[in-house]
Amino acid sequence: MRLHRKFAAVLAAVGLAVIPLPTVAGAATGPTAPYDALTVNGVASVSLSPLNGWVTLRPFIPADKGFFFEAYDDKGEFWTLRVAPAIGQKLAIGTYPTLSLEDATHYGLSVARTGSCSQSSGSITIQELTLDPQTFAVTSIAATYDQQNCLPAHGEIRWHSNRPYTDAVQSPAKLDFGRVVAGHTATKTVSLTSTGSAALQLGAASLVGGGAAQFSVVANACVNKTLAYGQSCDITVKAQPAAVGDQAAELAVADNSAYGKRSIPLSVTGERSAEGTFTSLDPVRLLDTRDGTGAPRAPLGGGQTLHLQVTGRGGVPATSVTAVVLNMTVVNPTSASFLTVFPSGVARPTASNLNFPAKWVGANAVTVPVGTNGQVDIYNPAGNVDVVADVSGYYHGDDVAQSGAPAGTYWTTEPERLVDTRDGTFGGALPRFTYVRVPVSYGPEFDRHITALAVNITAVDPTAGGYLTAWSGANALPPGASTLNFTPHSVVPNFAIVPTRWCDECGGFPTISVANASSGSTHVIVDIFGFYDDGQLDGGLRFHPLTPTRITDTREGLGARTFTGRGTATITAPATVAGDNTAALVSNVTGVNPSNSTYFSLWADGGDQPMVSNLNLTPHEVRSNAAVIPVGPGNKFAAFNAAWTVDLVIDVAGTFEFGPGSAATARSLTTNAGPRNPIRQPAATPSLLFIN
Repeated sequence: MRLHRKFAAVLAAVGLAVIPLPTVAGAATGPTAPYDALTVNGVASVSLSPLNGWVTLRPFIPADKGFFFEAYDDKGEFWTLRVAPAIGQKLAIGTYPTLSLEDATHYGLSVARTGSCSQSSGSITIQELTLDPQTFAVTSIAATYDQQNCLPAHGEIRWHSNRPYTDAVQSPAKLDFGRVVAGHTATKTVSLTSTGSAALQLGAASLVGGGAAQFSVVANACVNKTLAYGQSCDITVKAQPAAVGDQAAELAVADNSAYGKRSIPLSVTGERSAEGTFTSLDPVRLLDTRDGTGAPRAPLGGGQTLHLQVTGRGGVPATSVTAVVLNMTVVNPTSASFLTVFPSGVARPTASNLNFPAKWVGANAVTVPVGTNGQVDIYNPAGNVDVVADVSGYYHGDDVAQSGAPAGTYWTTEPERLVDTRDGTFGGALPRFTYVRVPVSYGPEFDRHITALAVNITAVDPTAGGYLTAWSGANALPPGASTLNFTPHSVVPNFAIVPTRWCDECGGFPTISVANASSGSTHVIVDIFGFYDDGQLDGGLRFHPLTPTRITDTREGLGARTFTGRGTATITAPATVAGDNTAALVSNVTGVNPSNSTYFSLWADGGDQPMVSNLNLTPHEVRSNAAVIPVGPGNKFAAFNAAWTVDLVIDVAGTFEFGPGSAATARSLTTNAGPRNPIRQPAATPSLLFIN
């Protein structure tokens, strides 16, 4: 009220015509003749009259050149409307084309909010007009206008006129749905309240404009309604963007105004879904039954299932997570057994993630869908065993926009060996309490976008028991988690998804770090199978979770037969796990009872056999290792056994799927030779490395 009185005082002092605010009782009855009002509908919706602000009209000098309409709305925003006849003419009743500035054939029309409007076009229809006989100043007018381009708006003009008019206030004035994940929906409701001097008659609603297909009317209580002053009705609209980017349309509601409709602007920004994208984490411990982390302090007994909360912990969000990547470690089992890790709330599948003999310490990476209440289940069929779980990343659900923290797609690459300390080119075995930084490059197009590497890390012939830890190297002290555990003179592989950091001192490349946390030395092999980006590249793959499903068991002739020596089998992923857009299988690969030392390599059918291994085996053991297995045409892949008799079991926990444009590039990337020389450094505070 103070704002209105201030401006009324100023205008009265300069002799302008000011219409004061009415009393509250007067407002309830609606406008009364003669009318002084400016209505604006289109990109904005306001009803400017003495009922909800103040209005004034002042003529130009000389007066027959037009007039300037000024008004403040109830929110204190300043509105102006300028009308002038074509050059050489006077205002007259009729319909005229308009530009923002008049010329010989156009009236001048400018409707603006807190400023001026230029480069507009439209029309004005003057229905009634009286001029002062002495000055030709406008003393009354009734008109309708339509302005495009600058501030798209249409409405009514009244000054000291007895001609009725219809109007409504839209709340909100426009429906902006904000950011909505493409393919998802959001709803909003607009209320129309009659504010004119005549009843508002409403008809059908329609959607117009380039983005009309992105919206739909889901409820309309306004159709065929007649609203007296102060009465309202609602229309509910749904936005469902089908593509990424800004979309706009107009909800047009037929009415009995001179213009013939109400216009409610609609807008939505389609967001790229984060479904199937991955956020990597430096390892965080979620479970350790030895000390009560994440579960009671007690070994997991035979026939028991442990429910582990994984969401809302260790950097994993509480919602919209479809799967997590865990490094599972077993410690000192009392008998041979295995672990099955699966989503809570589903029947336990016929699958295993980690097989082990008695008194063994070892680990395996597990990608597992998240189940009921954000939990995963861990089942041990026999004996007692301590279980440790470290989380290294998570996959996003489809209801999340791809924004905020880096969440990226996966790129399969040509499998390559980045480090092998046995060949003498990397300085020999990795000494005790030392870590190595491993740079990698796929060229400037990709390097700055790489957030994590999918690698197989193998400890070969360690001189003492201990473990390796792989992490981003963001600080010199490795995290309190292991990637793989080993005993003296063993060969132990493990798959890992390891976050990267940018390393200027390594030549300006993304790097990972691998630390030897043992009192002896060990040879280290690092093989790369792919990387994750930051969500800014087109062409990557997205993860689709599955309840773990067994697709190969050569003991039973499922998928292939027992390997009886060196050779390659071609295996077809069944339709239960793979489809037309499948690029790779997120799998657990188990070798069973090899007659002697051997290894398996797996790759897309039709491609060249890589010079890397997915699983290394010693005689008569049962060992598992995670693997991302690319598939070729027909969802086929090749499995190579280096030697001797051995059975192969493969369980699939998800797939990587092609998106638009990804099929052409996902399998052809190879590293550059230049940056692959690792840098060795002693680990900070070596005594702290003995955590496992």
